[in-house]
Amino acid sequence: MNKLLIALIASAGVSLVSAQTAAPTAQERQKDVQSATQGGSGSSTSAQKTAAEQAKNTAVSKETAKMSTADKNAAIKGANASGVNPNNDAGQAATAKQQKANVAASKELPKQNADLKTKQGQQQLEQSLQQKSSR
Repeated sequence: MNKLLIALIASAGVSLVSAQTAAPTAQERQKDVQSATQGGSGSSTSAQKTAAEQAKNTAVSKETAKMSTADKNAAIKGANASGVNPNNDAGQAATAKQQKANVAASKELPKQNADLKTKQGQQQLEQSLQQKSSR
């Protein structure tokens, strides 16, 4: 039994020694990093493509002429001239005329529930509600 234990311990020690390898040197690590960097992983390659595309887009956008302040003001005035309501083709004058007509029609209508502001109106409302609830 003792011989068996000694043999097991000896074999375990041998396997531990063989499993340990020498640590890589600094030069070996540099070579590994350099080869990985030069190979170009998928993310760095796509990042390089994106950067190149952005540079191209920037160059194209700088070629386009920018609007001057006068051009911007003219464009805004043109938009304002089309009318307050962009769905109304008749323009600002027609919109203002329609608004005046709507206000006049609204003023002609009696106010709703105006009688509820008086005590007599409130009493009439209570009576009518009581009659409806008793039915």
